[in-house]
Amino acid sequence: MTTPDRFYPVWPGFGLVVAAHCLGVMNLLAVLACSPLIAVELDLTAVDIGLIASAYSAALGGLSIPAGRLTDSLGVRLSLFLAAMLIATGALIIAASAGFGALLAGIVLCGAGYSLVNPAAGRAVLQWYPAEWRGTLMGIKQTGVPIGGAIGTTSAVLAPAVGWHAVIGGLGVVTALLGVMFLTLPRDQTTAPVRRKTLREEFDAIGQLFRDPVLGRNNLASGLTNGGQFILWSYLTEFLRLGAGFGLPLANACLTILHLGSVAGRVLWGWLTDRVMRRDSRATLLVLTAIAIAGLLGMALVTPQNALLVVPLLAVALGLTICSATGVQLALTLQSARPEQAGGAIGYNMLVTNIGGVVAPPAFGMVLDLGGGFALAWGLTALGVVFAFALLWCDRKRS
Repeated sequence: MTTPDRFYPVWPGFGLVVAAHCLGVMNLLAVLACSPLIAVELDLTAVDIGLIASAYSAALGGLSIPAGRLTDSLGVRLSLFLAAMLIATGALIIAASAGFGALLAGIVLCGAGYSLVNPAAGRAVLQWYPAEWRGTLMGIKQTGVPIGGAIGTTSAVLAPAVGWHAVIGGLGVVTALLGVMFLTLPRDQTTAPVRRKTLREEFDAIGQLFRDPVLGRNNLASGLTNGGQFILWSYLTEFLRLGAGFGLPLANACLTILHLGSVAGRVLWGWLTDRVMRRDSRATLLVLTAIAIAGLLGMALVTPQNALLVVPLLAVALGLTICSATGVQLALTLQSARPEQAGGAIGYNMLVTNIGGVVAPPAFGMVLDLGGGFALAWGLTALGVVFAFALLWCDRKRS
């Protein structure tokens, strides 16, 4: 396979791009995995725990379009460096927090930093690698998300021994050191100057995206599935402690299984889309969401008597499906948008997708706080994914 002159070796450069995807999720999942200890020390409710994930998603989604534009100005390496420094600062604020307000502020900084990662990493793939490699590399770079989740969750095992403050602070230091390594990445290629759009033209272009019904349905489906993923990230550990009788180490081990399943799923679904589904991302998502619905309904049936056998299987199934949908959803967004609108379409997708991450976790926690119980909460989550399936089904003939 021939490659253009601009080809950049996969290692270590692409390894750093994958690592960039680890950072935000690594720190967020460490906080969520430590949430039982944090909740006791800071006197948090179930809704408060859900708000941790919501604040992260709100910052990430709300800044997605400005972050994409900033990345175009700064380039890959400076954008990733800035992302890492923001995430590291947020993690250190969380580690030093003595109240919920400071913890929430730190999580917002982590989300703000991570908003730069997706556009910068996507720009790296487009600039550094030939077209025939891009689909594969776009899928592989997304594996940094569950890998980061597995690292964050696993690190929480140390929390009972060294304290959750030390765990989060240590990850913040690691994040800052990795940020310095991003400065070793190559400079962006120089490109011909383009006419800067007026503010009115920018709003008109964004308005065209919002008026596209197919993109709207695709993105709403993406938001619903992402909401289910954030619910699993936020509450699986607590559910397994209270609903299945697991100790914290075993509960966190199941959360790690979920993330490892997501690593495999992100590669698997991308391969199946190209080789089996004839690049029909919508068909892939229909299969993926159908399996996820069954897995979420299975969570509603978990009891202390069957948990040890059932939960690891459900963690694998949900990791392979609802926690692996992001790459396929982005591919569907690019399929559904005009080429000249691709960047804005991705920003639109990230915005709506992260609204799901904002709304779903506290809604799940509210069901628990009002006495609905985990079975009802998991059932309602499954219903949300049923709605996502229906939205995807509406436009199946367009593929």
